[in-house]
Amino acid sequence: MFREITPLDAKNWGRALALLDESTLFLCQYWLPLLSKAYGYRPSLLAGETGEGLAGALPMAEVSSRLTGRRGISLPFIDFCDSFLIEEASFRDLYFFCIEVGKKRGWKYFELRGGTELIGNCEPSLSFYSHTLDLEKSASELFASLEPAARRAIRKARKDGVTIERSNEASAVEVFYGLQCKTRKRHGLPPQPIRFFRLLHELIIQEGKGQVITAKHSGIPVASAIYLEHGKIVHYKYGASDAKYQRLRGNNLVMWDAIEHYSEKGMKELHMGRNSIRAEGLRKYKLRWGTRESTKHYHRYDLVQDKAVRMVDHVYGWHNSIFRWLPNPIVRMAGSLIYRHIA
Repeated sequence: MFREITPLDAKNWGRALALLDESTLFLCQYWLPLLSKAYGYRPSLLAGETGEGLAGALPMAEVSSRLTGRRGISLPFIDFCDSFLIEEASFRDLYFFCIEVGKKRGWKYFELRGGTELIGNCEPSLSFYSHTLDLEKSASELFASLEPAARRAIRKARKDGVTIERSNEASAVEVFYGLQCKTRKRHGLPPQPIRFFRLLHELIIQEGKGQVITAKHSGIPVASAIYLEHGKIVHYKYGASDAKYQRLRGNNLVMWDAIEHYSEKGMKELHMGRNSIRAEGLRKYKLRWGTRESTKHYHRYDLVQDKAVRMVDHVYGWHNSIFRWLPNPIVRMAGSLIYRHIA
């Protein structure tokens, strides 16, 4: 038996949450409410049930936009959602139930961001690299496992007087956002709106599920990153830096401080998120930290054509040149206007 559970069904929503593993619980208890408040997405949980309770769960957000239509995504602005607690045979039934729900709700398509190996004989719609670092080692062992270039960068940052601050305060998020705007413009992309990051602080970071690590030189922020935590897993979610101070290698010191800190805290793994197949420079940067690399797949099912379809990685394109050229206030305004439509 399968059903769609929403937060409005408080009794069954709470019952479902009580049976989820740590990663799925994080997505349903923290990330879905963030998306709902920031962008108005409709959160739900497609659940499989047996006589013994919940057999599987697929967190889903319905994105409804006049510009881009209505669709279901698991999950927007999360790199991967590998949270299927279900056997392969049952997952196929859950997959068909997702098609049924999507058609009933008038979705153009639904999209799964991970876990697609359970679908069966189906080509991925889009693929990414994923990088994970084992933190169950001592700090000295972790440092020794870094590539020489990473160790040199860390030593240089310290020698040049770069310092580190860890914080879960709103002010640290504001500092991060200032650097994020510079980084995104440098890459030819608009930043997510400041409201999103303020809600991220209010709903997740402030609740002890993450922190901001900032590198400073003579009191000036030169690099910053946001890390999110659930259970024994920590995610490097967002990173930013000021290109004027790149020679100080502040971003390297931020990453090393996170590795050292979370290792000492007893965390199991650091996930560094998705990496476009085309972004070879970013791939090399992540491998430099001694990570293990895997390939993750997205799956999109077009409910109009009634078939799985290919996707395009829209990070790179003609729009990059335009956003690099536009003034900063316009780029920030563009981010505020378009992000809820492009999940």
